[in-house]
Amino acid sequence: MHKFLLIILFYLIGLSGFSQKVEVLSQLDTNAMLIGDHVAMELRYTGSVKSQVLWPFLPDTILGNIIVIGRGKIDTSYTSDKKRVTLSQELNLTCYDSGFYTIPGIPFNYRDLPDTNRLTATTPMLLLAVHTVKVDTTQAIKPIKSPIKIPLTFREMIPWILAILGVFAVIIAVFWYLRKRKKNEPVFQLKPRVKMLPHELALQEFEKLRVKKLWQGGKIKEYHSELTEILRKYIENQFNVAALEQTSSELVENLKHDTECPAQAIQKLENILVQADLAKFAKSMPLPAENENSLSDGIDFVYMTTKKESNTTEKSSGD
Repeated sequence: MHKFLLIILFYLIGLSGFSQKVEVLSQLDTNAMLIGDHVAMELRYTGSVKSQVLWPFLPDTILGNIIVIGRGKIDTSYTSDKKRVTLSQELNLTCYDSGFYTIPGIPFNYRDLPDTNRLTATTPMLLLAVHTVKVDTTQAIKPIKSPIKIPLTFREMIPWILAILGVFAVIIAVFWYLRKRKKNEPVFQLKPRVKMLPHELALQEFEKLRVKKLWQGGKIKEYHSELTEILRKYIENQFNVAALEQTSSELVENLKHDTECPAQAIQKLENILVQADLAKFAKSMPLPAENENSLSDGIDFVYMTTKKESNTTEKSSGD
């Protein structure tokens, strides 16, 4: 007899521990509502963090009249010792038929790992009363009111304003195009590009070269290469001589025989070319003064040949 009582006692203790191990709950935020109103229902599960829960899914319609119109996400929270976990979800319900409804218990299936047996805990039933709107039968029936007109906001008018401005822009563009076409004028007139004279372009490039300070940075070869290239391009434009394709000696001879280039200017050019060839091909290291003189002689060459060209033009006009 004592053994039987001990068995029953241990069994009841086990049931008590089991009931405390898993807790499930479903509750409404109100038990009474009007037709068409919304009521929130919370589903909650609390158990061991080792348990594996199969979350219940409610159909869109409960008992044929209660409709699930919203489902929140499942939130998770833990106790301070991280041994128990609580899962909760909020559902939004509505009903369009008056009456008293009983929402049946909702089963939660779970496994208490490592035990793989499937267990079930069910929430208690819920009562929900759905009432109709009280109608005062002593008052006369009033006609249905027409829809209320809401004034347009500025934000709603922006697309219309932009559309009107777009139409005006198209009309103006078409009018402008037809007017230009009638006068046989180009629709768009590009600003003419100012063409620099050969000596202006050469002097501008010399200034850029001076600012770079190549030879001061040890780039002797690059300095003389750019200097002679500026001069060769100037000679091509000023004297119509293929200076970029000729050697230094060929260029000097052509200027002597085929142009009216002053002898003093040719001498300065020859000094520049010789100094550049030594720096580029013989790896010569000119003195700082020699580098400066090459640039000065190049500027002098441009001025001397430009003045000669200008004097020749004025003399021809006088004759």
